[in-house]
Amino acid sequence: MTPGRRTVSREAAGGCRSLPGSLPPGDRCDTLPGAVGRHLLFQFSDLHLLARGRLPSGADPLENLDRAIDLIAESSSRPEGTVLSGDLADAGDPVAYGLLRERIERLRAVTEAPVISIPGNHDDRGAVRSQLLAEGSPAGSGSDPIDQVHWFGGLRLISLDSVIPGSDAGALNPAQLQWLSDELDIPAGDGTVLALHHPPIGSPIRSMAGMALARPEELAEVVDGSDVCLVVAGHNHHASAGMLGSVPVWVSPALSYRSDPLEEDDYVGRIGSAFSRIDLVDGHPLVTFVPVPS
Repeated sequence: MTPGRRTVSREAAGGCRSLPGSLPPGDRCDTLPGAVGRHLLFQFSDLHLLARGRLPSGADPLENLDRAIDLIAESSSRPEGTVLSGDLADAGDPVAYGLLRERIERLRAVTEAPVISIPGNHDDRGAVRSQLLAEGSPAGSGSDPIDQVHWFGGLRLISLDSVIPGSDAGALNPAQLQWLSDELDIPAGDGTVLALHHPPIGSPIRSMAGMALARPEELAEVVDGSDVCLVVAGHNHHASAGMLGSVPVWVSPALSYRSDPLEEDDYVGRIGSAFSRIDLVDGHPLVTFVPVPS
């Protein structure tokens, strides 16, 4: 199908399926075909883990990640999955990915749910693929973009790799857009969440606005008329909400540190850590900013 407008019938949508490029539905796949239910996801973004030490902002990214997992462990909320939306390591250090892998195992144990890793512009794509993806993952090989499909009952999560190697900006190539269009031709009973690192909307910080997703109108054309009910991204280190055509967009706060959106001309990093809670009820998203105490 050529990317463009489509009409998705929820009555025709299948609930529990495992498709090429997706993970097996597993124990959580108990939604009847065509059912519209309630789902909960967490989003961690811009972890910027180091092998050791602190970031220039003064933040300790590993400590922030541990505190976020502690916060979830002490709560009554248990998501169906957690999305890590890019910039997982600050400089692509293999040691940092090893530390992250240990935390992912703990997060999986706490939530009893999968953790989906998406690369960002600070990441080493090969290291993400070899150290963080499940063995046998169908998400390409070598330098291919890491595009994935995960099912949570009738809810579909599609993650896209928007990294341009060697650049801080992001883009989706024509092959990725066609793949996305073909995937969206298969309807999801409870809708689709689309996740990527680079936001398809701007930022009040001029330098970040210049590093957003290139040509967002191409993505808008693909999702128009589909069952995509929410697009989530990261990259900016500040929370934002906007629209991609008729689809709401949420830009998650960063787990590592926050950027100051009142400083328009300069990128200023400040201490502060947060993640996102994503509730979907009857196909309608509700996204909540969750601060991580210092």
